[in-house]
Amino acid sequence: MAKQSKKTEIVRSQAYLRFRQRLLSGLLTMALIAIAVVAWQLHASYVDREAGLRRQTQHFARAMEAHVLYAIQFADLSLIGFSNAIKVLPPDSPADTISTLLSSRSSSFTHDFWISFIDANGKGVATSNQLPIKGVDYSDRDYFQFHKNSTSPHQLFIGGPTVGKVSKLKLFYLSRRVESKDGQFLGVIVAPLDAVRFAEVFENSRITDDVSITLVHHNGRIIARAPKFEEAYNLDLSRGVLFSALKNGPVGTFRTPSQVDKVSRLFSYRSLDKLPLIIVVGGTDKDAVWFASPTFIVGSAGLISLLALILLSGMFALKSYARLEERELRYRQLYGSSREMEAKLSASEERLRLIADNLPILITYIDRDERYTFTNRRFDEVFGLSRGGALGRKVEEVVGPAAYALSKPHLDKALAGRIVYFERPLQTRDGLRWDGITYVPDYGADGPVRGLFVMAEDVTARRASEENLKLAGLMYQNSSEGMMVTDVDGKILSVNPAFSRMSGYTEDEVKGHFAYELTSGLQDQEFFRKMHQALRESGQWEGEVWHQNKQGEHYLVSLRFNAVFDENGKAYRRVALFCDITKKKATEELIWRQANFDALTSLPNRRMFQERMRQEMKKADRTGLPMALVFIDLDGFKAVNDTLGHAMGDILLKEVAERFSHCVRGTDTVSRLGGDEFTVILGELKDCSDVQRIAQQILTSLAAPFKLGQEIVHISASIGIALYPEDATDPEILLKNADQAMYWAKQQGRNRYHYYSTCVPVDKSMDIHRTRCE
Repeated sequence: MAKQSKKTEIVRSQAYLRFRQRLLSGLLTMALIAIAVVAWQLHASYVDREAGLRRQTQHFARAMEAHVLYAIQFADLSLIGFSNAIKVLPPDSPADTISTLLSSRSSSFTHDFWISFIDANGKGVATSNQLPIKGVDYSDRDYFQFHKNSTSPHQLFIGGPTVGKVSKLKLFYLSRRVESKDGQFLGVIVAPLDAVRFAEVFENSRITDDVSITLVHHNGRIIARAPKFEEAYNLDLSRGVLFSALKNGPVGTFRTPSQVDKVSRLFSYRSLDKLPLIIVVGGTDKDAVWFASPTFIVGSAGLISLLALILLSGMFALKSYARLEERELRYRQLYGSSREMEAKLSASEERLRLIADNLPILITYIDRDERYTFTNRRFDEVFGLSRGGALGRKVEEVVGPAAYALSKPHLDKALAGRIVYFERPLQTRDGLRWDGITYVPDYGADGPVRGLFVMAEDVTARRASEENLKLAGLMYQNSSEGMMVTDVDGKILSVNPAFSRMSGYTEDEVKGHFAYELTSGLQDQEFFRKMHQALRESGQWEGEVWHQNKQGEHYLVSLRFNAVFDENGKAYRRVALFCDITKKKATEELIWRQANFDALTSLPNRRMFQERMRQEMKKADRTGLPMALVFIDLDGFKAVNDTLGHAMGDILLKEVAERFSHCVRGTDTVSRLGGDEFTVILGELKDCSDVQRIAQQILTSLAAPFKLGQEIVHISASIGIALYPEDATDPEILLKNADQAMYWAKQQGRNRYHYYSTCVPVDKSMDIHRTRCE
């Protein structure tokens, strides 16, 4: 019985088996269907996420492309404006002028870039942000080499990422070639763009942390990236998937791990039209990564687990759909941002127009039908038009038949593809002006010229300057003053006709000789050493030099030397102005002697006496040594004058003056005040006895008889002596006191000298030392 029961438990009825089979089949079928549904849903979600992510990155790439284009166009227009402004400057304009030009417009720039000018030798000249680039060598930079050897002078060059030589910032450069009006290479105008600023804009534009934005140069180097700018800057991507994808077209999408942070992303890229730049935007669907894990896919084998899986899958699908809708909303917001970016671009166009309207030159655009499609404000002002009044009108209609006839040949050359510069007169409501006009062809995408960029600057002042140079040449040839041009070593390069008339030498006779060869040798070497020192230190010298003409005659010239400096501030020419002042000097000397010396005796007159007395007083104050004033009046002169006549009296005065001159020291001054009155200024008296000795010599010299023709005459003198500063500190009072002492000498019998005293006068004619009143 036990064996029979056990057998009954093991064996199952066919109905049960069929039921179990059907149940298992149903469950299996149900599980398979659920798994198939879940698998299909997962695949559909993945496809939707991938498509959404592709749209997101494409929209984002388009928006970033618009921002980069705006920045490039803004900087490029600034380059064009300053390039044309520099081109019209005079050829020898100093660096300060260019620096002033750049800094005067620096407030119009953003902080993303600045403007620098490099000369034709690759040396820094000036910059708008006052960086010390003057003299820095940029000749090894790729943009300088490109423009130096370029055959397309109107082409914009965009370089790869580079660290600035002076600023030490991470930059990339926009540059244009600067030419003169005849096509000569003047240098390069450069706009360094700050890569950090672009990275900051990219960082602020990221809507989620998994988004990456990268600006790549066509040379494969990263210019800016967010995030991880510092690690990515200047990283080489030329061997990566991006440049392989670029071969298929300028716009596209690919998935690959990032070379910077190794994160797998879906990347959308856009190569900027006609620019060597690529915008790359990458994104990941990291919110759904957990759903693809093997643990969740395997799940539980049981029905509850399967149903839970189906339920969770449905919930996840709904949740994923909601998240996709949320991402779609973000995409729409991004699209709105791109529209806003377009609006900003429109605003930037207004700013560009504002720049064009504030440039001092005329800027226009002419299509192939010779109709204006763009004019700046200066153009409208010059031609007296309302705002945009020239748009759609023909060139001939606006500028007039006469100006159009002069411009037409150049228009045809420019429309044929040549850059043209010419100058023409234009009659405006403000009068006649001269314009320097540049036609730059604008090539369409298919190749032919579709219009012309036109820039016209007012060259009236420059032409007037050229006319002034011609006038200066005429003045040089026709000036009444002698002119000479030498090199820095003094070798003569040119002289004008007035110089030849003055010196007797022709230009060919003196050219190549040194200027000092014209001098007479009357000045010593020290004189010319000081002259050359002044020329080296200040660049100019003015004075009087004795020259010798071709006939060997000496003549005095008023000479002025001025140095001419080159653009580096180094003297390379000297210009001299000559004027023969020989006769003028002789006349001045005669007038001076007549004003300061007695015509009869040639002694200093009263005016010269007063001047020298003031000088001796100052010298006495400085040295502490006293000074004496001797006042002399001739005794018996009136009788000689009355009996023998004035002619004999004049002869007597001359001989008296000569005797007085032999009685004094070389530093003393003998003067005739008028009539028979004389004075002697005795300075720096170290021994007071010198006064008595000289006074006694004067009396002794007059004691000898004078022979006047056939007559023998005897005269004497009365002498008054006053000391400085003891007797007076004022010149007039000192003279008055000496005169008073002379009268005391006359009263005491004449033929003697007397010191001035404030006491009752006593006879001091034989005193050796002067006594003072107590």
